[in-house]
Parts: sequence; C-alpha cells; structure tokens
Amino acid sequence: MTDTIKAIIDPRARLPTDARFGLSTRVTLAWTRILHRLLPLGGSSEGNQVTPFFDGDGAYDAMLAAIHSATRRVWLETYIIEPDRVGRLFLEALIDAAKRGVEVVFIFDVVGSQRLTGEQLDPLRRAGVRVVPFNPPFAPLSWFRRRGPSLSLLLRDHRKILLVDDSAGFCGGMNLSEDYAGKKHGNEMFRDTHALVEGPAIRDLAEIFRSSFRTATGDELPLATKVLTPMPSGVFVQVLGSDVRRRKKHIQRALHHTVGRCVHRCFLTSPYFVPPSRLVNQLVRASRRGVDVRLLTAGMSDVPIVAVAATHLYAKLLKGGVKVYEMVDRTLHAKTTTIDGVYAAVGSFNLDRWSFSRNLEVNMTVVDAGLATRLESQFVQDLSLAKEIQLDAHLARGPWDQFLGWLAYQLMRI
Repeated sequence: MTDTIKAIIDPRARLPTDARFGLSTRVTLAWTRILHRLLPLGGSSEGNQVTPFFDGDGAYDAMLAAIHSATRRVWLETYIIEPDRVGRLFLEALIDAAKRGVEVVFIFDVVGSQRLTGEQLDPLRRAGVRVVPFNPPFAPLSWFRRRGPSLSLLLRDHRKILLVDDSAGFCGGMNLSEDYAGKKHGNEMFRDTHALVEGPAIRDLAEIFRSSFRTATGDELPLATKVLTPMPSGVFVQVLGSDVRRRKKHIQRALHHTVGRCVHRCFLTSPYFVPPSRLVNQLVRASRRGVDVRLLTAGMSDVPIVAVAATHLYAKLLKGGVKVYEMVDRTLHAKTTTIDGVYAAVGSFNLDRWSFSRNLEVNMTVVDAGLATRLESQFVQDLSLAKEIQLDAHLARGPWDQFLGWLAYQLMRI
C-alpha cells in the first residue's frame, strides 16, 4: 500500500491531518472505518492513473485512438450503440482491429441497441469479431439450451466498458451515440461523465467484462491480462460490479458504507433518482448530522416518467436538509459521487430500481483528493445548468401534480 492509503486505513494512525488530503482527524478516522469495509468488496489496486471526461468528444476520441492502436485485444461492452455517425465509427474501428489480427469481443444489450441490425453486424462477424448480443428476447431454443436456465427479460446489460490491450480501460455513463457526443461528433444532447484508467485496475475491469460474457454466453473468456506494475504516483482504484442475479451487490454495499458514514460533504449526480428508501433515509440522516448533502438529477429527462417519480421523494429530502437540484438546460446522464473531498465514483449505476435490482452495472471508485476535487468542480459547474428545488414551492404544487408524482413513483418501484 502507498503511505497515504496506509495512513487512512491503519487504525493505529492518529495524525491531526493527512499530509496529502488535508483531512481533519474526524474525517481521517471515519475513512479508516469506511475503507476497512470497502476493501473486502474486492477489485482494488494501487498505482493507477485516472482521467475523467466530461464531454463525449474527448471520451470518444480517446477510445477510438486506443482501439486503433490495439495490438492484442479490444473488448467492448455497451448498453446502447446507435447506427449513427458515432456508432459507425466504433463498428468500423472494431472491424479494422479484427482485420489486424487483434482479438475483438463486442457485447451489446439487445434491448438498448434495438436499432442495430443483423445486416450492420455481419461485417463484424466476417472480420472475425466475436459479436455477443446480451439476453435477446426472441432467442432460438438452442441458445437457451447452451446458456442453461433462461434469463429474465428484465435483466439488461447496462455496463459501458472498453478494454484495449493492457494499456487502457474505460468506463462510465456514456453509451455510443451522437446524443452523448459534443459538436465534433454529435448533438450535445446529454451531459455525461466517463473515465479512462491506466494501471493494475485494468485487470479488475476485465474481470467485470468476463462476468458479463459468462452471463451472456455461458462460456468463459480467457483472461490474458497480466498483473501490471503499479505507477509510483498512481492512485487507489476499486472496480465494483452489480449482478443481483448472481447475488453480487458490491456497488450497493459501497454506497451504503460511504453515504452512511460520510462526515463533511456528499455530492450525488444521478439522472434517474428513484432509489430504495434506505438510501433516502441515509441521505437525510447525513444531512441532519451536519453533512453538506446535495443531489443533482434530471429536470429535462429522456425518461420523463422517472423525473416525475423523483418529485415524490423531494419533500422528505428537502425537509431533512438535503439540497436538490434539477438540470434543466441539458439532459443529464452522468452518474457520479464525491464524498468528503477524498472519494469519487464514476460509472453506469443509476440511483433507481433498475440499477439496484436488475441491471448489470459497473462503477470505478477512486480514493484520491485530486480526482474528487475535479468531480466536485464539475458538479458545481453543472449546477449553473440547474435550478434548486425549494421546499415551499414544492409543497405548493397542485393536487394533480402531487398525484402524478406518487403514481409515477409507484410504477417505478414495480
């Protein structure tokens, strides 16, 4: 372990402040306990470099450049890939990589990518790409026999992962579509966040990809990733997955440990906010013990019923002191968390029932003041595109609006 991680998680450390994070004794001791609870969830490594992307153009350029430079492996997993300009760029990059002799595996969710046709996938198969449609609703009987027990049609692969050789791993909230890109590649519809990791955490991200492949095909995908040498100035990263069908709720447990024990501030960004009551209660309790708790969610949403459902929870949050904001100038799609200026999470996990109980998800969490500060700065910048929800105005809504919020909330819990 690095000296910083040792100082935080060593229960014998009683320093007034931590030299790197500038943490008070109270925060340091709290994170000693928190990290002792997070480490058993697995998927952790030190010595990584993490680069966040807050616009699709930057993320896509980096991802495409990585694919074009691949010499051994490209593994791509996504919920949505559209056959538009962005989608075609990625499909063509996969074909080119396969023709160079690179191992290419492409997992996509059939429901999320329903506009992708067999005709568009045929060139990939001919080039040698291993194309894996996740949980097709109308699969032939032979598919179910090969897979074993059939999957619920409600189980969807919501992960977004790209792995290139042993050099680069990407994950976050961005699907592959013009809607997530900026002016260069698309239409700037969504405000989203993605991240690049370089270092030993690539192997942990590969394990999540392999679990998706196993669920989709029933087969094992050999892991050729070597254990990478930690970078001397790198950071601690924990890659967490969620697969409720296999009783893996590592993201949910990490949320419970971190939100439930934060001591200074907690900033959450989630476009779809219909979480279990337990998380709502934790946010309220944190606020009442003096934590600065802020939630940014979508006002202008691509799934309007979820935005309406979220309003049913606002009164309890606002009465408990939680500050709630709705992004209205753009459509929010980022899923990020920052806590106490030391912990940051980027991934595919929404704070809704689908992510908590059904979808395959992945988050990359980092213990690093630098990345936490960058995400906090972006959070504050995003608030300029949002409006703050005031308790008095919220309670003054008409009976019809209140009923619609309640009804949408009940439907989203099904």
